[in-house]
Amino acid sequence: MIYTLTTLGTCQLTDQQDKVVRAPLIALHLLAYLHESDQPVARRDLARLFWPAHPEAANTNLRSTLLRLAKAVPDAPAPLILADGTTLALNRNLVSCDLESGRAGEPLARLKAACDAVARQFLPMEAQGTLPFSAWVRRTRDRLTADLRDLTFAIAGSDRAADARGDIHRAVILLLEHDPHDEEVRRHLAPARPTVEAMPATIVSPVASTLPVDALQPPTVTPPRVALLPPETHGAAMKAGSVANALIEDLTIDLCASRAVSVVAPYTSEQIRASNDKAGLLERHKVIYALDTKRRDDMLFVQLIFMPTDEVVWATRFPLDPHSVSTQRNEMAAAIKGAVSRLVHNHAHRAEHFTERPEAYFAYLRGIQCLTDLTLPSVRKARRHFREALDQERHFGMALAGISRTLSLEWILTARGDEDLLRQAETLALKAMEKNNELADAYKELGVSRLYLGKIDESVEALSSAELLSPHYADVLYSHADSLVHAGDPKASLDKILHAMDLNPAAPDAYLWTAAGASFFLHSYEEAVGYIQRMRDSSAADRLAAACWGMLGDIARARRCRNRVLKDNPGFDLERWLQLIPIKEQWQRDLYHSSLKSAGF
Repeated sequence: MIYTLTTLGTCQLTDQQDKVVRAPLIALHLLAYLHESDQPVARRDLARLFWPAHPEAANTNLRSTLLRLAKAVPDAPAPLILADGTTLALNRNLVSCDLESGRAGEPLARLKAACDAVARQFLPMEAQGTLPFSAWVRRTRDRLTADLRDLTFAIAGSDRAADARGDIHRAVILLLEHDPHDEEVRRHLAPARPTVEAMPATIVSPVASTLPVDALQPPTVTPPRVALLPPETHGAAMKAGSVANALIEDLTIDLCASRAVSVVAPYTSEQIRASNDKAGLLERHKVIYALDTKRRDDMLFVQLIFMPTDEVVWATRFPLDPHSVSTQRNEMAAAIKGAVSRLVHNHAHRAEHFTERPEAYFAYLRGIQCLTDLTLPSVRKARRHFREALDQERHFGMALAGISRTLSLEWILTARGDEDLLRQAETLALKAMEKNNELADAYKELGVSRLYLGKIDESVEALSSAELLSPHYADVLYSHADSLVHAGDPKASLDKILHAMDLNPAAPDAYLWTAAGASFFLHSYEEAVGYIQRMRDSSAADRLAAACWGMLGDIARARRCRNRVLKDNPGFDLERWLQLIPIKEQWQRDLYHSSLKSAGF
């Protein structure tokens, strides 16, 4: 019976039938450490490494771990860890490790394996913190990266370089992700491929720039990290014959030649796109900008997101013409690269701020994630994260604006007319503007709070200012659309919210709610219901849904929505609520009143 220890991308032990052995994680870490040791290791050293905080119990814990490992492999012909009186060693006759694949074979195979080892990461969840074992994991990763560097240089200088060009590119990207200032590594990009700066950039885009990345001065601090997210899986791209993924791959290589940014390796970008814990991966890889891409039929949609504020700073579309693939790829890459260059340069002070204060930044991101659910518990949880961000950085305007948003949302969700919530929201938005008078979010939250305070014209004015500051910021467009509904212009509102949903295709529930409200006041009740039904959690829109079903004459569905509203808010009073809602035009108030009456309120 031979067991395989996997340490890259995960940590698990499997038997010959590929069944996972249910052994303690610390036992697997012990196997990994012994595998990387050339000779037996003293028991006392292992005890200190794994249990430094409890020296009096360390030896007992080590014996217990060895016993639990033995119980996990009852069919093993011998112990997986060989022990004598004072040392422990790995039984290499019974345990193999995935790290071994990169240490033998011909050079190109070893280069591929070395790239995999660095890309997938050795024990990916164990490098954080100050414990001795975490420090050892980081040293092991550094050694694997150094091995990749040496192997890359050896192959790049050999007669096999032409055959290995793709693998050398991949290795260079990984090495520059590890150290963006490694000029010796960077030189291996230049002779191998033409750069897109040499190509014509004929595609017209709002911010397309011919400014080459290297025209920017080399940064004196660590450059901001950019992740280029592919539009689809490799298999799907091949099946569809799409050039989109190839474009992003080319662009990744080109941007790696820049000293203005640090580019996340493609394997990591794929992980970020696929993960349900995007905030965790962004935190781990310190991503400041994400180039998000999506392919729809014969169009490639591209948006550059400034992750600390979740702000779309640039967005455009490109046609994907299969008859001019080569020219198209060069033109698109030039346009995208020029935009990234200019915007990174313009946002340099903001990026540096977040790079220096990552704890505040990631607390803010966790708050933003909570607001994808429009429920009172999620809104209050988001507020706690924003306050945590302020604890880390008391002048953090985005966190002040975030708290302002949660207070306005709580006013909406509770429907109790607590004006103090809105006054606090307005004060915090103004305070955020004091910290940064070019912060679109501050103007946005000022507009939202003033809307519900009944200052409708002032609300629209503030949101217009927010949109001027950040015309591609989908959340600003959504809030502006919401105020336009209340200002009596549902047609303009619907146009604006559809534009926001175009910029942010994975539309949050709030966008759909606003689209439904605009449709309702345009007397498009079925369309309004359709938007509500697309919401992940439509409970916040139950009042509007009841109104729509009432106008459609489906009293049974209208009453079901009414009952859900009263269950969540037994004290709901229609007349009082209509007095609280900021609606500029009387016809809107009359329509809402009659529809809710028909629903049984």
